[in-house]
Amino acid sequence: FFVVVPLIFGTFANFLIPYHVGSKDVAYPRLNSIGFWIQPCGFILVAKIAFLRPQYWRYYDKTSYYFPLLDKSTHRKYSVFKENSMFSFNALRRFILDESTIFIRGKSRNNYDLYNTYSGSPLKLLFWKDILKYPESFWYVASRVVHARRKKVYVTKCSNRTLTAAGWTFITPFSSNTKYTGIGAQDILIIGVIFTGISTTVSFTNLLITRRTLSMPGMRHRRILLPFVSISIFLTLRMLAVITPVLAAAMIMMSLDRHWQTTFFEFAYGGDPILSQH
Repeated sequence: FFVVVPLIFGTFANFLIPYHVGSKDVAYPRLNSIGFWIQPCGFILVAKIAFLRPQYWRYYDKTSYYFPLLDKSTHRKYSVFKENSMFSFNALRRFILDESTIFIRGKSRNNYDLYNTYSGSPLKLLFWKDILKYPESFWYVASRVVHARRKKVYVTKCSNRTLTAAGWTFITPFSSNTKYTGIGAQDILIIGVIFTGISTTVSFTNLLITRRTLSMPGMRHRRILLPFVSISIFLTLRMLAVITPVLAAAMIMMSLDRHWQTTFFEFAYGGDPILSQH
């Protein structure tokens, strides 16, 4: 992130590619300058880690942030929908021949009144008072949100020892959970990699456009061969064009898992820890 990519693509590529394709400069010099000055931001953030002191942090478990969708005390009994003229067979007999075309009668062993008549009917979703009763709807979820929640407080430590669990490859779920790495150094590393990815994206986009638009006439029809160094750099730039946005997305997902209670890489809550490695 901070040695190989800036050295090869930031130094050699900026000098060799315009010279080998027959151009005086890159296609967008100011864009190239922006990518150059974004790179030190990542270096400064990484150097900041050496000056951080080990600290203890409090965090809340993800299981404490949930919507109580099921309240067993109030929903112990089955609630039958109220009578409605539109659900009555008498009101629909003049328009349809078979009531099974409208009402879906499910096979059930329940002995509730009018269960087969009103259960599974799409016509119930036409009314606002019926939509609010469905647990699958957004309005039911919004109505169940409460301000007072029971929060389980845990304590974690941010130190050099805890950072070795995640490593420089950002192994999940260690790097995506504040329970293992704490708050501080790991977050700075994630932001530093994002800055480096932005700088790399700006640089390789500029170089690829330079190869496409500012090449000499004989090179466009393969009459003049490029040196093998430039050919290898161009192949690597095309691979970076595919890899770098995915890397930036993985860093953003890790940050969301750490601070915004998402579970992209948490296996216990439906995530996949191997997803970041892919």
